[in-house]
Amino acid sequence: MNKYTLTVMLVVLCAALAAPTVQAVRLYKWVDQEGNVSYHDRPPPSDAGYRVESKDFKVGGRPTTPASGDQASAAAENFPVVLYSAPKCASCDRARAYLEQRGVPFTDKNVDENFPLQAELREKTGSLTVPTIMVGDKVMKGYLQSLLAGELDAAGYPKIETAQSKQEQEQ
Repeated sequence: MNKYTLTVMLVVLCAALAAPTVQAVRLYKWVDQEGNVSYHDRPPPSDAGYRVESKDFKVGGRPTTPASGDQASAAAENFPVVLYSAPKCASCDRARAYLEQRGVPFTDKNVDENFPLQAELREKTGSLTVPTIMVGDKVMKGYLQSLLAGELDAAGYPKIETAQSKQEQEQ
């Protein structure tokens, strides 16, 4: 091999190794008989009676931990995420989109015209505010991405490091 061919091969190899990977995340939307919606990283048991929709997300970047699926499942068991929401609520939509993008299993409880859920929300948080997001016992009224990200990080949910944030850190 001549020097030029070897150089080209090394450049291509380095570029392939340095390129961010694309991670596929599958999120399952479970809908029970009462219309309650919850999102999980695994399908429900076949005999549970849920209507199920699944969606694949491609997330550019690498998980900062190698076993992010196992980590998300463990975090979901110890710190389940619940989103209390209402239709036509832009902040609710942004919170839901962030949770889906990050691949966090969560339960979406629509409190609009659902008096038992309104009573549950009032009992747990002291008010009827949407969105209200619970990560385990932590209550967040309203949506602030940085606050939610911090709570999810503290609960052990995996982070997704994008290529852009990695480049910013290197500078």
